[in-house]
Amino acid sequence: MSSEFLAEQAKKFSRLHSLDDEGRARDRKEGAAIFLRLDDRERLELVASMIEAGACDLSLNRPMISGALRHAWDSEPYIGAGRRGSYVSAVARCPGGEVWTMQDFAEDWGPDLMTPDENDQLNAMEFPLTVYRGGVGDFEELADGVSWTANYEIASFYANTWPKSWGNMGQPLILSMTIELEDVAAFLNDRKEEELLIPEARFMHKSMRIVGHEQASAAPA
Repeated sequence: MSSEFLAEQAKKFSRLHSLDDEGRARDRKEGAAIFLRLDDRERLELVASMIEAGACDLSLNRPMISGALRHAWDSEPYIGAGRRGSYVSAVARCPGGEVWTMQDFAEDWGPDLMTPDENDQLNAMEFPLTVYRGGVGDFEELADGVSWTANYEIASFYANTWPKSWGNMGQPLILSMTIELEDVAAFLNDRKEEELLIPEARFMHKSMRIVGHEQASAAPA
């Protein structure tokens, strides 16, 4: 697709959003459709431009953008020879181009990513709630992440199975902590992963524990 086509699509995200629920749902669907028509490079460019525009408080059609960003959060791009988390995290890692953090994204856009059903599910949850995060690497790197789950088995999958499927043989690590509703920016469950976005997790290290199939041990101070 041409750069002119991409620019034309991007313009649509600045039009006035609909005021009623049905119209906002339609805007959200259109935003998702635009994202899905693009290739990996174009998706990365679009995601970067939308998030930067939001950070600059430009006039935006947030339902349209949230539809595109939800797919960007849930989908994994191929960059070089491998996959890079999500389109959102891939853009955040672009050298010299980071004007926002994953924590900023979760706080600013997390509520918009949710569907009405997911918002209702979040508000129906019982708190305090134990959540988990799985991956490979050291404690500090994993603990700073914004993506957690209420399902231990999902965390175990991301610690033990998913990395190995892409050749990452690092040390599996699963963390847990207890949170309150106010800690959560979004609950996302379209992939049945019971994902909770927790922007301030990087400030909650002392409340985290390293857990596994054996007895839990205290996290580093």
